[in-house]
Amino acid sequence: MIALPQTLDFPRENNIREICNSLLTLLQKKDTGLYMHSQQVANYAACIAAKLGLPAAEIASIKSAALLHDIGHLSVPNTILKKSPYLSTREMATYKRHCQAGASMLENIPEFAHIIDIIYSHHEKWDGTGYPKRLKGVNIPLGARIIAVANYYDRIVNPCTHYWQKTPMEAIKEMNDKAGTDFDPNVVRAFLESIIPSKIR
Repeated sequence: MIALPQTLDFPRENNIREICNSLLTLLQKKDTGLYMHSQQVANYAACIAAKLGLPAAEIASIKSAALLHDIGHLSVPNTILKKSPYLSTREMATYKRHCQAGASMLENIPEFAHIIDIIYSHHEKWDGTGYPKRLKGVNIPLGARIIAVANYYDRIVNPCTHYWQKTPMEAIKEMNDKAGTDFDPNVVRAFLESIIPSKIR
């Protein structure tokens, strides 16, 4: 799938749109690969949400959260981002704070209230071993569960990220193996059915 530029769905709030665009521009200047990753995660997340039959307004919110899910990386030193995923314990603790940082950037803007928890929780895992709050199962916002799957897949197949690239087949096997532990099985199923051609599933 080609990463198509995405826009945020705040049609009546031009100032909010400007804030969003400014944050994405800063992310692009910090790391072009991270910016492209956010665009692609938004594509995947919107497809998953649609496959799950969510209302249009909720799909729009999840897409917007996906676009902004990594803005907390603006607070992470470049030296750490470039080393990821090969980080020391101290560096990993700094890296993990990007979830809180991203949510904090938006918390005083009422128009973002509906996506803050999604951004904050996108590294939680289905079995409760994620971060930052070790939420489990349906206690994790659905939007965050969707973004977790989209984020993981793009991170390991997209050559613009800092991770070793894997083939789609390898990624699919990993995701199926992690369904029920790292990921909501229903979200993984919706992702595979909406994104991955049936001949390679």
